[in-house]
Amino acid sequence: MADQKTDDAGLEPRLAGSDGAVEQGGSCRGSKPDHTELNDAEVVRRAREEGRVDVVLAGTVSQEGCCRVVSEILKCILYQRQQLPMTYDQLVYSQKKEHGSIQDEEVVSWRPAQTTDSDRRKCLRTLGELEEVFQHLEQLFSLSLVPRVLLLLGGSLILPKELYEIDMEALVLAAGDTSLRVSSCLRQLFRTLFVADLLSDARPVRLMATTVLVLAHRDCGVGWFRPKLDFNVPTRVKRQVIALSTGAGIGSSPQRKASDWEHYVWFQAPVAIKGFSK
Repeated sequence: MADQKTDDAGLEPRLAGSDGAVEQGGSCRGSKPDHTELNDAEVVRRAREEGRVDVVLAGTVSQEGCCRVVSEILKCILYQRQQLPMTYDQLVYSQKKEHGSIQDEEVVSWRPAQTTDSDRRKCLRTLGELEEVFQHLEQLFSLSLVPRVLLLLGGSLILPKELYEIDMEALVLAAGDTSLRVSSCLRQLFRTLFVADLLSDARPVRLMATTVLVLAHRDCGVGWFRPKLDFNVPTRVKRQVIALSTGAGIGSSPQRKASDWEHYVWFQAPVAIKGFSK
C-alpha cells in the first residue's frame, strides 16, 4: 500500500448507489449470495444495536495506508454529516476551476457577488484547515503506531455532539508491495459503511467544528499536535466505531495487551475544522 497506484487518485466515498455493491478485485460480485446477505445483515445489526462497523481487510496494511484511510473517513464523515456542501474532492475541483476562470467571469450584480465571495472564503478556509490536518497526520503516522483516532463534532472535548472512533488496533501492518493497495481498502471500507448506513440521518444537522484526536506514543516527537495527557474518551455521548482489522491467518502480528498502550497518549490537532454550507 505504500506503493499507491494511479487509480487511488480521485477515489471518492460513495455511500449511496443503486445496487449497493462495490467491486473489489472482482470479489464482490455476489457469487455466494446467501453468505453475502448474511454478512450484510450482521453489519446492519451491529451498526444499529452497537453503533459499530467492522471492516475486515483481506491483507496487511502499511502505515501510509492507515493514514490515507483515516483521511478519507474524515472527508466522508464531514460530507455525510452535512458539514460540507459537497464532497471534498468536488470542492477542490470547483475551487481550482473557479480560480482558473475568475478573470473571465462576466460582471454580476453587487449582492450576488458578495454572497459568492463569502462562500469562497468559507470554502478556502475549510479546505486549508483540512489540508493542514492531512499533512500533519502523515507526519504523525511516520513517527508512531496509531491504534485509534477520534473525530469529535460540535460541543466540547468532554461532551461533543457526535463522536466517531476509528479503531485500527487489530490491523496487521506491513510495508512495500506486500500490503494492500489503498484503493482496495477504501472500496471495501465504503461498501461496508454504505451497507451499515452508519452516517446517514434524515434530520438536518447544524454546522459544527470538528476536532481530531490521535492516540500515539508519548515520545514520538510530533510537534504540531498537542498532547492531552488527562483526556478520557467521552462516555456521555453515543460513540460510533469504525473498526478495521486484518483477516485471520494473514501476516503475523503480536497479541497486544492493554499494557502495550501504557506509553500512548492522546494528541489533539490544534486546528478545528469548521463546517460550512452554501
